[in-house]
Amino acid sequence: MIEELISETISRIEAVEDRSRSRSTVAKIHFDHAVRHMLIELWKSVKSLPIAEVGINKRSGYYSENERYRDKLLTYRQVIAAYEGLLKIGFIEVTQDGFYDKDTGEGEVTRIVAHDELLERLLGLEGHPAISLPLDGNGETVLLRDTVDGRKTLIDYEDTRFTEEYRDNLNTINSCFLRHWFDLEIKDAEIPISEERIINHETKEPINFSRRTLIRIFSNGSFKEGGRFYGGWWQNIPKEYRKYITIDEKKTGDGDFSQLNPHMFYFANHKALGSEDAYDRV
Repeated sequence: MIEELISETISRIEAVEDRSRSRSTVAKIHFDHAVRHMLIELWKSVKSLPIAEVGINKRSGYYSENERYRDKLLTYRQVIAAYEGLLKIGFIEVTQDGFYDKDTGEGEVTRIVAHDELLERLLGLEGHPAISLPLDGNGETVLLRDTVDGRKTLIDYEDTRFTEEYRDNLNTINSCFLRHWFDLEIKDAEIPISEERIINHETKEPINFSRRTLIRIFSNGSFKEGGRFYGGWWQNIPKEYRKYITIDEKKTGDGDFSQLNPHMFYFANHKALGSEDAYDRV
């Protein structure tokens, strides 16, 4: 059970820490949550296709910025304590050291993977994190981005009846998704081939089957631009594998219609697009 592993890991870290006194009640809550968060993300990562890395943000300012989008139980001090504790007991290894350039605002998070004992134990856990773990329903699903100092950044916003409607609609969609199981029906022999395909693709990330819901991202600091849906694992797979997506063990079809959006706009206004390429007219 993942909860047993979490409890054991917390005890093992605390046993090797060089502390003169125990954490306060509040600090203990944040520390336990940080360990739990990392182990769950690592469990999801080893069940991804191929095995994925987990990002750890070691920049202190990250944990006090933009309250709308962050997990309030994750604090800088206790995240670092959990990270260093996992390193100390040999449960993780670093695959990429993070950095942050204050002048440019550019940086990369530290990336880790489960190591030896933890990897074996996570792979041996019963169930799958996509099914066994309850969905965290506290995360923001309507995101607003803007360009700040030359880079795309999530920004806060005041909720309106429109943003609340977007969120309610998305909750309805996600609730439907969670009542069903989306899978990739490929033969075992095909798995290493698909993993290699993803590894060698510049933009494809490991398929994380725990990503069963969507978020909606608006751009340029306005809810009038963007609004596309992201987050589902099925959106990230190589094109040739789309035909293997199943829903509740039933095969799906991937329809591709020429100039679909222009046709829909014309149809909504009782007009015919005609045979001319709509995009040539722009």
